[in-house]
Amino acid sequence: MTKIPNDMTQDKLTQPNQQDEISLAELWLKAQSMIKFLWKKKVWIIGISFSFAVLGYLKVYIAKPSYMASLTFSLEQGEGGGGLSGLASQFGFSMGTGGDGLGGDNLLSLMKSRRIVEDVLFSATPQLSDSIALINHYIRTQPKLAKQWDSLDIYPFLSHSALSRTQDSALGLVVKQVSEQALAVSKVDKKLSFVTVSYSGHDPIFAKAFVELLSERASDFYVETKMSNTRENIDKLQRRVDSVSSELNNAMVGYSQTQDQNMFTVQSVAKVPSLQKQIKVTMLTTLYGELIKNLELSKTMAAREEPLITVIDTPHYPLRVRESKLKAALIGGFLGGFLCVAFFGARAFIQDLNKQATALQA
Repeated sequence: MTKIPNDMTQDKLTQPNQQDEISLAELWLKAQSMIKFLWKKKVWIIGISFSFAVLGYLKVYIAKPSYMASLTFSLEQGEGGGGLSGLASQFGFSMGTGGDGLGGDNLLSLMKSRRIVEDVLFSATPQLSDSIALINHYIRTQPKLAKQWDSLDIYPFLSHSALSRTQDSALGLVVKQVSEQALAVSKVDKKLSFVTVSYSGHDPIFAKAFVELLSERASDFYVETKMSNTRENIDKLQRRVDSVSSELNNAMVGYSQTQDQNMFTVQSVAKVPSLQKQIKVTMLTTLYGELIKNLELSKTMAAREEPLITVIDTPHYPLRVRESKLKAALIGGFLGGFLCVAFFGARAFIQDLNKQATALQA
Protein backbone atom coordinates (compact mmCIF):
# COMPACT_ATOMS: atom_id res chain seq x y z
CA MET A 1 0.00 0.00 0.00
CA THR A 2 1.28 3.45 -0.96
CA LYS A 3 1.57 5.84 1.95
CA ILE A 4 0.77 9.49 1.54
CA PRO A 5 3.46 11.72 2.93
CA ASN A 6 2.51 13.59 6.09
CA ASP A 7 3.51 16.97 4.63
CA MET A 8 1.14 16.49 1.65
CA THR A 9 -1.74 15.62 3.99
CA GLN A 10 -1.08 18.68 6.10
CA ASP A 11 -0.99 20.89 2.97
CA LYS A 12 -4.41 19.61 1.90
CA LEU A 13 -5.83 20.21 5.37
CA THR A 14 -4.49 23.73 5.58
CA GLN A 15 -5.63 24.79 2.08
CA PRO A 16 -9.32 25.41 3.05
CA ASN A 17 -8.25 27.47 6.05
CA GLN A 18 -5.92 29.53 3.89
CA GLN A 19 -8.70 30.05 1.35
CA ASP A 20 -11.07 31.17 4.12
CA GLU A 21 -8.47 33.57 5.44
CA ILE A 22 -7.94 34.97 1.93
CA SER A 23 -11.71 35.36 1.42
CA LEU A 24 -12.15 37.15 4.73
CA ALA A 25 -9.16 39.33 4.01
CA GLU A 26 -10.50 40.23 0.58
CA LEU A 27 -13.91 40.96 2.09
CA TRP A 28 -12.35 43.19 4.72
CA LEU A 29 -10.32 45.04 2.09
CA LYS A 30 -13.44 45.55 -0.04
CA ALA A 31 -15.35 46.82 3.00
CA GLN A 32 -12.55 49.27 3.79
CA SER A 33 -12.47 50.37 0.18
CA MET A 34 -16.27 50.92 0.22
CA ILE A 35 -16.09 52.93 3.45
CA LYS A 36 -13.32 55.12 2.01
CA PHE A 37 -15.34 55.61 -1.16
CA LEU A 38 -18.47 56.61 0.78
CA TRP A 39 -16.42 58.89 3.00
CA LYS A 40 -15.30 60.75 -0.08
CA LYS A 41 -18.99 61.21 -0.92
CA LYS A 42 -19.89 62.38 2.60
CA VAL A 43 -20.82 65.86 1.39
CA TRP A 44 -23.33 64.39 -1.03
CA ILE A 45 -24.72 61.98 1.57
CA ILE A 46 -25.09 64.68 4.23
CA GLY A 47 -26.58 67.14 1.76
CA ILE A 48 -29.16 64.72 0.38
CA SER A 49 -30.05 63.48 3.89
CA PHE A 50 -30.56 67.06 5.04
CA SER A 51 -32.66 67.83 1.95
CA PHE A 52 -34.93 64.85 2.62
CA ALA A 53 -35.23 65.86 6.27
CA VAL A 54 -36.31 69.36 5.23
CA LEU A 55 -38.82 67.92 2.77
CA GLY A 56 -40.27 65.66 5.47
CA TYR A 57 -40.58 68.59 7.87
CA LEU A 58 -42.19 70.85 5.24
CA LYS A 59 -44.64 68.13 4.22
CA VAL A 60 -46.05 67.97 7.74
CA TYR A 61 -45.75 71.74 8.28
CA ILE A 62 -47.62 72.68 5.09
CA ALA A 63 -50.24 69.94 5.31
CA LYS A 64 -53.33 70.40 7.45
CA PRO A 65 -52.78 69.12 10.99
CA SER A 66 -54.37 65.75 11.70
CA TYR A 67 -56.06 65.42 15.09
CA MET A 68 -56.84 62.16 16.81
CA ALA A 69 -59.77 61.63 19.18
CA SER A 70 -59.67 58.42 21.22
CA LEU A 71 -62.23 56.80 23.50
CA THR A 72 -61.71 53.70 25.63
CA PHE A 73 -64.45 51.54 27.12
CA SER A 74 -64.69 48.17 28.82
CA LEU A 75 -67.06 45.39 27.76
CA GLU A 76 -68.23 42.87 30.33
CA GLN A 77 -70.36 40.05 29.01
CA GLY A 78 -73.37 39.05 31.11
CA GLU A 79 -73.90 35.61 32.56
CA GLY A 80 -75.26 32.83 30.39
CA GLY A 81 -78.99 32.69 29.70
CA GLY A 82 -79.56 29.03 30.61
CA GLY A 83 -81.60 29.77 33.71
CA LEU A 84 -83.80 32.31 31.99
CA SER A 85 -84.33 29.98 29.01
CA GLY A 86 -85.51 27.22 31.33
CA LEU A 87 -87.80 29.60 33.15
CA ALA A 88 -89.34 30.87 29.91
CA SER A 89 -89.94 27.33 28.64
CA GLN A 90 -92.17 26.62 31.68
CA PHE A 91 -94.69 29.10 30.23
CA GLY A 92 -94.36 28.05 26.60
CA PHE A 93 -91.87 30.75 25.55
CA SER A 94 -88.71 30.14 23.53
CA MET A 95 -85.67 32.27 24.35
CA GLY A 96 -83.99 31.34 21.05
CA THR A 97 -80.45 32.49 20.34
CA GLY A 98 -81.23 36.20 19.95
CA GLY A 99 -78.08 38.19 19.47
CA ASP A 100 -75.77 35.55 20.92
CA GLY A 101 -73.94 35.54 17.58
CA LEU A 102 -72.68 39.02 18.51
CA GLY A 103 -69.70 38.02 20.58
CA GLY A 104 -67.47 40.57 22.28
CA ASP A 105 -64.93 40.51 19.44
CA ASN A 106 -67.70 41.14 16.90
CA LEU A 107 -68.37 44.48 18.56
CA LEU A 108 -65.12 45.72 16.99
CA SER A 109 -66.38 44.88 13.49
CA LEU A 110 -69.82 46.25 14.33
CA MET A 111 -68.37 49.68 15.11
CA LYS A 112 -66.88 49.88 11.60
CA SER A 113 -69.95 48.49 9.84
CA ARG A 114 -71.79 50.59 7.27
CA ARG A 115 -75.01 50.49 9.29
CA ILE A 116 -73.50 52.03 12.40
CA VAL A 117 -71.24 54.51 10.57
CA GLU A 118 -74.17 55.74 8.45
CA ASP A 119 -76.33 56.12 11.55
CA VAL A 120 -73.65 58.28 13.16
CA LEU A 121 -73.01 60.34 10.01
CA PHE A 122 -76.69 61.26 9.79
CA SER A 123 -76.88 62.24 13.44
CA ALA A 124 -76.61 65.76 14.79
CA THR A 125 -74.73 66.88 17.89
CA PRO A 126 -74.73 70.12 19.91
CA GLN A 127 -70.94 70.26 19.54
CA LEU A 128 -71.39 71.19 15.87
CA SER A 129 -75.07 71.89 15.20
CA ASP A 130 -78.35 70.52 16.48
CA SER A 131 -79.88 70.46 13.00
CA ILE A 132 -77.06 69.62 10.57
CA ALA A 133 -75.96 66.00 10.08
CA LEU A 134 -72.34 65.08 10.76
CA ILE A 135 -71.82 63.96 7.17
CA ASN A 136 -72.20 67.56 5.97
CA HIS A 137 -69.55 68.71 8.44
CA TYR A 138 -67.27 65.91 7.19
CA ILE A 139 -67.67 67.02 3.57
CA ARG A 140 -66.88 70.62 4.57
CA THR A 141 -63.46 69.41 5.74
CA GLN A 142 -62.87 68.08 2.20
CA PRO A 143 -63.02 71.29 0.07
CA LYS A 144 -62.48 69.56 -3.28
CA LEU A 145 -65.13 66.97 -2.50
CA ALA A 146 -67.61 69.61 -1.32
CA LYS A 147 -67.14 71.72 -4.47
CA GLN A 148 -67.50 68.75 -6.79
CA TRP A 149 -70.58 67.32 -5.07
CA ASP A 150 -72.22 70.72 -4.71
CA SER A 151 -72.14 71.12 -8.49
CA LEU A 152 -73.74 67.67 -8.88
CA ASP A 153 -76.54 68.43 -6.39
CA ILE A 154 -75.24 65.73 -4.03
CA TYR A 155 -74.30 67.98 -1.15
CA PRO A 156 -75.70 68.79 1.35
CA PHE A 157 -77.35 65.60 2.60
CA LEU A 158 -80.76 66.36 4.09
CA SER A 159 -82.32 63.01 5.02
CA HIS A 160 -81.07 59.45 5.33
CA SER A 161 -84.44 58.06 4.24
CA ALA A 162 -84.69 60.14 1.06
CA LEU A 163 -81.43 59.65 -0.81
CA SER A 164 -81.10 59.80 -4.56
CA ARG A 165 -79.12 57.12 -6.37
CA THR A 166 -76.18 59.49 -6.76
CA GLN A 167 -76.29 60.47 -3.09
CA ASP A 168 -76.36 56.81 -2.05
CA SER A 169 -73.20 56.16 -4.09
CA ALA A 170 -71.54 59.24 -2.59
CA LEU A 171 -72.56 58.10 0.89
CA GLY A 172 -70.88 54.75 0.25
CA LEU A 173 -67.66 56.58 -0.64
CA VAL A 174 -67.77 58.64 2.57
CA VAL A 175 -68.43 55.55 4.69
CA LYS A 176 -65.48 53.78 3.06
CA GLN A 177 -63.16 56.74 3.66
CA VAL A 178 -64.22 57.03 7.29
CA SER A 179 -64.15 53.34 8.21
CA GLU A 180 -60.99 52.39 6.29
CA GLN A 181 -58.81 55.51 6.50
CA ALA A 182 -59.84 57.55 9.54
CA LEU A 183 -61.41 55.11 12.00
CA ALA A 184 -59.51 52.54 14.07
CA VAL A 185 -61.02 50.09 16.58
CA SER A 186 -58.77 47.76 18.56
CA LYS A 187 -58.40 45.89 21.81
CA VAL A 188 -55.80 47.22 24.22
CA ASP A 189 -54.94 43.66 25.17
CA LYS A 190 -56.45 40.41 23.87
CA LYS A 191 -56.72 39.12 27.45
CA LEU A 192 -58.52 42.26 28.64
CA SER A 193 -61.95 43.60 27.74
CA PHE A 194 -60.79 47.17 27.03
CA VAL A 195 -61.55 48.53 23.55
CA THR A 196 -60.13 51.76 22.09
CA VAL A 197 -61.90 53.70 19.33
CA SER A 198 -59.86 56.36 17.50
CA TYR A 199 -60.68 58.80 14.72
CA SER A 200 -58.07 60.89 12.87
CA GLY A 201 -59.10 63.94 10.86
CA HIS A 202 -58.48 67.61 10.15
CA ASP A 203 -61.37 68.86 12.31
CA PRO A 204 -60.87 68.20 16.05
CA ILE A 205 -64.51 69.04 16.89
CA PHE A 206 -65.83 66.56 14.32
CA ALA A 207 -63.34 63.89 15.47
CA LYS A 208 -64.46 64.16 19.09
CA ALA A 209 -68.17 64.21 18.24
CA PHE A 210 -67.87 61.26 15.85
CA VAL A 211 -66.03 59.02 18.32
CA GLU A 212 -68.47 59.74 21.14
CA LEU A 213 -71.56 59.18 18.98
CA LEU A 214 -70.10 56.03 17.41
CA SER A 215 -69.41 54.51 20.81
CA GLU A 216 -72.91 55.36 22.03
CA ARG A 217 -74.80 54.07 18.97
CA ALA A 218 -72.76 50.88 18.61
CA SER A 219 -73.09 50.07 22.31
CA ASP A 220 -76.86 50.61 22.27
CA PHE A 221 -77.27 48.47 19.15
CA TYR A 222 -75.06 45.72 20.59
CA VAL A 223 -76.93 45.52 23.90
CA GLU A 224 -80.34 45.76 22.22
CA THR A 225 -79.49 42.94 19.81
CA LYS A 226 -78.01 40.73 22.52
CA MET A 227 -81.05 41.20 24.76
CA SER A 228 -83.81 41.31 22.11
CA ASN A 229 -85.21 37.79 22.70
CA THR A 230 -84.83 38.09 26.45
CA ARG A 231 -86.82 41.32 26.58
CA GLU A 232 -89.40 39.98 24.14
CA ASN A 233 -90.09 36.98 26.37
CA ILE A 234 -90.24 39.14 29.48
CA ASP A 235 -92.86 41.23 27.68
CA LYS A 236 -94.79 38.04 26.88
CA LEU A 237 -94.61 37.00 30.51
CA GLN A 238 -95.80 40.45 31.56
CA ARG A 239 -98.78 40.19 29.23
CA ARG A 240 -99.56 36.75 30.69
CA VAL A 241 -99.47 38.23 34.17
CA ASP A 242 -101.82 41.04 33.14
CA SER A 243 -104.21 38.54 31.53
CA VAL A 244 -104.32 36.30 34.61
CA SER A 245 -104.75 39.35 36.84
CA SER A 246 -107.77 40.48 34.82
CA GLU A 247 -109.22 36.97 34.84
CA LEU A 248 -108.70 36.71 38.59
CA ASN A 249 -110.45 40.01 39.21
CA ASN A 250 -113.46 38.86 37.16
CA ALA A 251 -113.52 35.53 39.01
CA MET A 252 -113.44 37.27 42.39
CA VAL A 253 -116.33 39.53 41.37
CA GLY A 254 -118.35 36.52 40.19
CA TYR A 255 -117.60 34.61 43.38
CA SER A 256 -118.71 37.56 45.51
CA GLN A 257 -121.97 37.81 43.57
CA THR A 258 -122.79 34.12 44.05
CA GLN A 259 -121.96 34.44 47.72
CA ASP A 260 -124.52 37.23 48.02
CA GLN A 261 -127.13 35.17 46.16
CA ASN A 262 -126.54 32.08 48.31
CA MET A 263 -126.57 33.96 51.60
CA PHE A 264 -130.10 32.75 52.42
CA THR A 265 -129.90 29.43 50.58
CA VAL A 266 -129.75 26.23 52.63
CA GLN A 267 -129.68 23.68 49.77
CA SER A 268 -126.22 22.30 48.95
CA VAL A 269 -126.97 21.97 45.24
CA ALA A 270 -127.57 25.67 44.96
CA LYS A 271 -124.10 26.34 46.38
CA VAL A 272 -122.26 24.36 43.65
CA PRO A 273 -121.71 27.37 41.32
CA SER A 274 -120.34 29.31 44.25
CA LEU A 275 -117.94 26.49 45.11
CA GLN A 276 -116.82 26.24 41.49
CA LYS A 277 -116.04 29.94 41.37
CA GLN A 278 -114.24 29.69 44.68
CA ILE A 279 -112.02 26.92 43.30
CA LYS A 280 -111.36 29.00 40.18
CA VAL A 281 -110.38 31.98 42.31
CA THR A 282 -108.03 29.79 44.35
CA MET A 283 -106.38 28.35 41.20
CA LEU A 284 -106.02 31.75 39.57
CA THR A 285 -104.60 33.21 42.78
CA THR A 286 -101.95 30.47 42.89
CA LEU A 287 -101.13 30.89 39.19
CA TYR A 288 -100.96 34.66 39.54
CA GLY A 289 -98.57 34.37 42.48
CA GLU A 290 -96.27 32.03 40.53
CA LEU A 291 -96.31 34.32 37.49
CA ILE A 292 -95.47 37.39 39.56
CA LYS A 293 -92.61 35.56 41.25
CA ASN A 294 -91.21 34.29 37.95
CA LEU A 295 -91.61 37.69 36.29
CA GLU A 296 -89.51 39.36 38.97
CA LEU A 297 -86.99 36.53 38.80
CA SER A 298 -86.82 36.90 34.99
CA LYS A 299 -86.13 40.63 35.28
CA THR A 300 -83.38 39.98 37.81
CA MET A 301 -81.75 37.29 35.65
CA ALA A 302 -82.05 39.49 32.53
CA ALA A 303 -80.24 42.30 34.34
CA ARG A 304 -77.43 39.87 35.17
CA GLU A 305 -77.24 38.63 31.58
CA GLU A 306 -77.15 42.10 30.01
CA PRO A 307 -73.67 43.13 28.74
CA LEU A 308 -72.17 46.03 30.65
CA ILE A 309 -70.33 48.69 28.63
CA THR A 310 -68.49 51.29 30.70
CA VAL A 311 -66.66 54.28 29.19
CA ILE A 312 -63.20 54.61 30.75
CA ASP A 313 -61.57 57.49 28.86
CA THR A 314 -63.18 60.13 26.65
CA PRO A 315 -61.47 62.56 24.25
CA HIS A 316 -60.69 66.03 25.65
CA TYR A 317 -59.50 69.21 23.98
CA PRO A 318 -56.89 69.93 22.80
CA LEU A 319 -56.68 66.70 20.84
CA ARG A 320 -53.29 65.19 20.14
CA VAL A 321 -51.83 66.01 16.73
CA ARG A 322 -51.20 62.75 14.96
CA GLU A 323 -48.11 63.67 12.90
CA SER A 324 -44.91 65.03 14.47
CA LYS A 325 -42.72 67.44 12.50
CA LEU A 326 -39.54 66.17 14.20
CA LYS A 327 -40.46 62.57 13.50
CA ALA A 328 -41.15 63.38 9.84
CA ALA A 329 -37.77 65.15 9.55
CA LEU A 330 -35.92 62.20 11.11
CA ILE A 331 -37.66 59.71 8.84
CA GLY A 332 -36.96 61.89 5.79
CA GLY A 333 -33.29 62.28 6.74
CA PHE A 334 -32.84 58.56 7.33
CA LEU A 335 -34.56 57.71 4.06
CA GLY A 336 -32.44 60.22 2.13
CA GLY A 337 -29.22 58.94 3.66
CA PHE A 338 -30.16 55.31 3.00
CA LEU A 339 -31.01 55.96 -0.64
CA CYS A 340 -27.81 57.96 -1.15
CA VAL A 341 -25.59 55.27 0.40
CA ALA A 342 -27.38 52.58 -1.60
CA PHE A 343 -26.86 54.54 -4.83
CA PHE A 344 -23.15 55.20 -4.32
CA GLY A 345 -22.59 51.68 -3.02
CA ALA A 346 -24.24 50.12 -6.05
CA ARG A 347 -22.32 52.45 -8.32
CA ALA A 348 -18.98 51.47 -6.73
CA PHE A 349 -19.89 47.78 -6.92
CA ILE A 350 -20.69 48.02 -10.63
CA GLN A 351 -17.43 49.90 -11.30
CA ASP A 352 -15.48 47.19 -9.47
CA LEU A 353 -17.14 44.49 -11.56
CA ASN A 354 -16.28 46.37 -14.73
CA LYS A 355 -12.62 46.61 -13.66
CA GLN A 356 -12.47 42.89 -12.96
CA ALA A 357 -14.05 42.10 -16.33
CA THR A 358 -11.54 44.38 -18.09
CA ALA A 359 -8.64 42.73 -16.26
CA LEU A 360 -9.80 39.24 -17.25
CA GLN A 361 -10.13 40.26 -20.91
CA ALA A 362 -6.63 41.73 -20.85
